[in-house]
Amino acid sequence: MLLALILAAAPDAGVLLSRPVQVSADKLELLNKEQRAIYSGHAKAIRDTTTMTCDRITVEYGADREVSRILARGNVEAIDGERWARGDEADYDNRTGTLVMRGKPQARQGKREVMGELVTFVTGTERTVVEKARTRVDEEKGFSRDGGVVSGPQRITIDADQLILDEQKNLAVWKGHVVAKRSATTITSPQLTAVYDDQGEITKVQARGGVEATEKDRWAKGQRGDYDVQTGVLVVTGQPQAKQGSNRMKGSKVTFFTGSDFIEVENATTVIEVESKRPPKR
Repeated sequence: MLLALILAAAPDAGVLLSRPVQVSADKLELLNKEQRAIYSGHAKAIRDTTTMTCDRITVEYGADREVSRILARGNVEAIDGERWARGDEADYDNRTGTLVMRGKPQARQGKREVMGELVTFVTGTERTVVEKARTRVDEEKGFSRDGGVVSGPQRITIDADQLILDEQKNLAVWKGHVVAKRSATTITSPQLTAVYDDQGEITKVQARGGVEATEKDRWAKGQRGDYDVQTGVLVVTGQPQAKQGSNRMKGSKVTFFTGSDFIEVENATTVIEVESKRPPKR
């Protein structure tokens, strides 16, 4: 999702390139004894469709002149098509093909905005991992209380300990203390998986390992939850329970209609809570 990995080198120093890359900067410093090349001032590296800019690029290489490590520091920004990422620093291991971006990293692809503490991805894969992820998705439309489409952007926010993006499978998986919010609805779960189409639109969301949904005075929870983004309907199964006002319900399936005052419970058992009145003190 976030950006293509960059393999850079110091061509002016005779360093062999594992992939063709153009590196430019205001200043180039060659430290052959230390086996480093330092590009500073408006540093830029271009590889294939990816462009990375920063204040300073340091290339480390071995005695065989093969690049082992690339470090980008200061206002690091990378663009690859509609994918974009930014952070204070990036560290690329040329042996494993792993890029780690730190320093308040941010990323965006289409409508998805991601922030976190650490962004990691590997060359040749479409898998991205974000630690302490904060995800933002803007939708073009929302839903009214009667289920009709209303105009105006709607924002989905998802926070979790970790986010794994798999572009090849069109999946996004949030793990650990997941909290998803859309309008007045909040969904919490240990794990949340979103499936999206080729245009990047999320089509459905699955919660596993326990799910709880709240909206005003309504509440539902169970072992599993399946949320249809297009209709705004959450189906909870696995010993589901629900509550609305003073009514508490159990059944085989709970259907939670977001943006409305309606809950549907199959094979329902209902408990109506009545507040007991104490006799007046004498």
